[in-house]
Order: sequence, then C-alpha cells, then structure tokens
Amino acid sequence: MAEKKELENKEEDAEDETVIRKTISIKGVSSDLYKRIQKLSSDTGKTIGQITDEAYRSFVGSIDNAKHLSDNFIKGLKEGSSEYIENIKDLDISGKDLEEIGRKIVFKNIENLTFTDITGEQFDKYVISIINVKNVIIPKTLSKAKVILRCNFVDKITS
Repeated sequence: MAEKKELENKEEDAEDETVIRKTISIKGVSSDLYKRIQKLSSDTGKTIGQITDEAYRSFVGSIDNAKHLSDNFIKGLKEGSSEYIENIKDLDISGKDLEEIGRKIVFKNIENLTFTDITGEQFDKYVISIINVKNVIIPKTLSKAKVILRCNFVDKITS
C-alpha cells in the first residue's frame, strides 16, 4: 500500500515538472492547525507539503477571484451610476443627445432647460431627475405628468 501511495505521489510530481520544490520552514503555524493537516495528510496519503500547496493554491485563487469580482463590481457601479449636468444658464437637449450620452442623467441648477425631439421612452430611460431648475420646457408629445414625477424645486413646466 505504501508503494502505491509513493507511486501516486511520483506521478503527480511528474505531471507538474515545472514546480521547484524546496524545504521551507514556516514560523507561527498553530499546533492545532498543523495537527489537522497531519491527520488530513495521513487520511489522504498525500504529503504535508502537497496538502499545504493545495491550501495555498486555493487561498491565492480565492484572493484572485475576489479581486476580479471586486473589479467587476466597481465597473458595474460606474456603468450604472448617473451623470450630472449642472450649473448651466440655458440648455436645449434632444432625445438624440441623451442617447449619445448613454447614461442616466440628473439635471441640476439650470435656469432654462428645454427638451426637444424626445420620446417618453427616452425620457424614462435617461432622465433620473430635474433639480432646482427655473423653467422646464417640454414638447407637447411628452407627458407633463411623467416630467413632474422627476422634478424637485422646479418653478415652471411648460409645453
């Protein structure tokens, strides 16, 4: 049986020939954890070094995956975040302009905001809110009720 385990270990090492193995002493390993690794080693027929290598590989892989997930999460947040268009005296914006921006927009601190050639669908998709705007002018084809729901501190809405 011991010969079979030794043969399996040699086969695993042969598959992974590029790995350079050397004796390494690691300080600070808890004795309880080391005993568990020894037991796992005897139960599986693998060396303590092989068990430790697998644990390191798994840990490093988890860290790499977490970093990848974190990067993707941040990217998703940036893509889902809104743009602010603010502090402008007069602004005319069309549905085509909104589509070119391609993100949700908050219009803020604008004196005169005029929407031209915009559909209700474009408005819903791209306009999150209209804040602190004196005059909002919308085309007759756009529902005033729909616009009102997105407005805060707006003096006048006309079509």
